[in-house]
Amino acid sequence: MGLSLFQVKKGINIDGLSQVLPGSGVPGAAGDTALAPKGSVYLDSANGQMYVKKTAGSGTDKWVRIQDKGDMDAALQGISWREPAKLHVTTSYADLAAATTAMNTGTLDGTAVVANDRILFDNITGVNKNVFVVTGTPGSGATLVEDTNTATKGDAIYVQSGTDAGKQFSYNGTIWVQQGAASSTEIGFLQAFVGKSADGNETPDYSSNNVVTDAGSLETAIGELDNKIGTGYTEPVNFIQLNDAVMKGLHQLDINLSAARTFHFGSISGGTAEAVCTTDFATHHIEGCFSVEWRVVVASGNDKWAGTVSAIFNRATSEIDYNISSILSLGVPIAGLEVYPVVTSTTLSLMVNATNAVTTFTTRTLNCYYDIYS
Repeated sequence: MGLSLFQVKKGINIDGLSQVLPGSGVPGAAGDTALAPKGSVYLDSANGQMYVKKTAGSGTDKWVRIQDKGDMDAALQGISWREPAKLHVTTSYADLAAATTAMNTGTLDGTAVVANDRILFDNITGVNKNVFVVTGTPGSGATLVEDTNTATKGDAIYVQSGTDAGKQFSYNGTIWVQQGAASSTEIGFLQAFVGKSADGNETPDYSSNNVVTDAGSLETAIGELDNKIGTGYTEPVNFIQLNDAVMKGLHQLDINLSAARTFHFGSISGGTAEAVCTTDFATHHIEGCFSVEWRVVVASGNDKWAGTVSAIFNRATSEIDYNISSILSLGVPIAGLEVYPVVTSTTLSLMVNATNAVTTFTTRTLNCYYDIYS
């Protein structure tokens, strides 16, 4: 009995188990491709695509197309994670020709480039911020061909070499932005600003521990500070009120210390009484003030006069009563010398007059209450 190994009928039939069939168009609708057994192979001569029959019977659904490189390339288009780039070149180029000239020197970003290297360019005028592939041998007329995978918002890429080696970038629709732990332009600033020495968890090590405790959180440290400068910590309450902010309390203290006792140096031209020491009640936040003392020295060359002027007054009525005590003098009496105080509802002044010009030195002490809160 004879054995038929091959049957040639518009294709090749291997022992009746499968066939290799040529044709044009998608197989399976009718004819040989409909009758072909499972496992048969079909070549579409129109486009070079190949099919394998997966199920016996008639119909295009009985065949499955074999995927080729073109299919894989097309499938990869639009995937956010891009194939790594060898370099990320940020140098500004006037056009693609200028970038190509630079590439043909054989070096970009301090790194040698060869055929098929993928280079991420983001500063070439007139072209996309995208990966370009080195086509040909650099130095021998190589060209830069843009990756067919157009950069779209959300794309990400890893850089293998050069200045940005080990860094990742994502495309925000306008520029490539560095991402990840190495992207510390902003993160690094914040890390340095808060005093962290490294990535990851790190317990605080404060430069001083008068109030705050090392290894405590920032919230804990703020709480410790608040406890010390917060409610009721100012004791005794001579000048600063309870519950005040620190700076407001210091302002109140400064007013009390400076306005309570102050020194004035001045001079008058003579012939007309002039104020040599004036206190503005509103400016110094003075409340309930009724008495004052001036210790004054009037000098005319080597002639000196000194005295203590004590006064009681009523700001509401501008009434004032005073006396001058502890009078001392050197040299001859200063001609036409007058020393006396005046008061209004807003100011308190010590007046001095003399026949000729004199110089004055005055220390004023107020017996009153100063209130920044008024």
